[in-house]
Amino acid sequence: MPALLASLPASANDWLNKLAKQAANTAIQQTAKNLSATASAPSSAQSPAPTMASAAVSYPAPTAAPRAARMRFEDGTILYGDYLADYWSRPDASTRGATPDSDALGHVIGKPLSFGGSRKVVGTADMQRKLEAIFPRVLAHPALAGIRGSSLRPGGGFGHANGGPMRHATAGQATLLAYPIRLEDPETHKFPDGTFHSPGEGVVLRIGVNDTDELDGRTPLGTWNGMTVLRAGYMFVIPNTERPLYVRDASGRQVVNPNLIDVTRPRSDIQFMTVYVGTDSAEHNEVVRQRVLPTSGFGRLVGVLYNTDWRTLLREVNDIR
Repeated sequence: MPALLASLPASANDWLNKLAKQAANTAIQQTAKNLSATASAPSSAQSPAPTMASAAVSYPAPTAAPRAARMRFEDGTILYGDYLADYWSRPDASTRGATPDSDALGHVIGKPLSFGGSRKVVGTADMQRKLEAIFPRVLAHPALAGIRGSSLRPGGGFGHANGGPMRHATAGQATLLAYPIRLEDPETHKFPDGTFHSPGEGVVLRIGVNDTDELDGRTPLGTWNGMTVLRAGYMFVIPNTERPLYVRDASGRQVVNPNLIDVTRPRSDIQFMTVYVGTDSAEHNEVVRQRVLPTSGFGRLVGVLYNTDWRTLLREVNDIR
């Protein structure tokens, strides 16, 4: 599918290339250490059998990467999760975890999808088909295909973030929740196919359509790959309109364009899409310190956010009738 892996824009090449070189240097240094250790190690006949954790492919500690490599948006906001985005931009990125929990195969809870909200409004049936078509495209991303360490639950619904009646354009959401696997938790369920799901709280990828409430009260940080960036770099706005997202009001304050929605277009037409990856504040703090692994649930979803051609995906699903 052409929407799955986007080519990186020229504006992002510098920071991604710098991070890739740093990761390569780290790998070279680690290889040299491994060779030295192998020369002095006992023979394989004397070595103990590998444990599940040691047999898994591990990602070098993120704290080893120089902290100077940071992506900044036009307003100066730093994307602290740039190392996560960079990791999943590489064609040889390993999906394996470094511990039994993070290496356990995750279960994907498939249909029937749970869509909340009223379907009585004109356009919701057509919009649901479009939102449902997003999931197989996103789940095919290398960060999520054959996922380990997290289980995934797709879902969705209709309505506006701040409530109230449905406006002209049908507003809806497609959500993907990633739950970390805890093998020792007695409530963890193992499925016949060898995958696992642990109940609890997780991180979310939320894709919204036609909901101006998602834009209201937020200030654009800049642009990335032709998309407007909001919310500390973890939210994109993908337009399917020539109308500006934000305008200046009489006082000069930047506000959501009151005429953003074109009422002459069909209700189920996607006029703009938002994509957001969210987690709790504690994990955000760990991202700043580069302590969140790319193979974590949040790391994988950030990889999807920054390495998917959302504009093409929007066009593909919007053509569904």
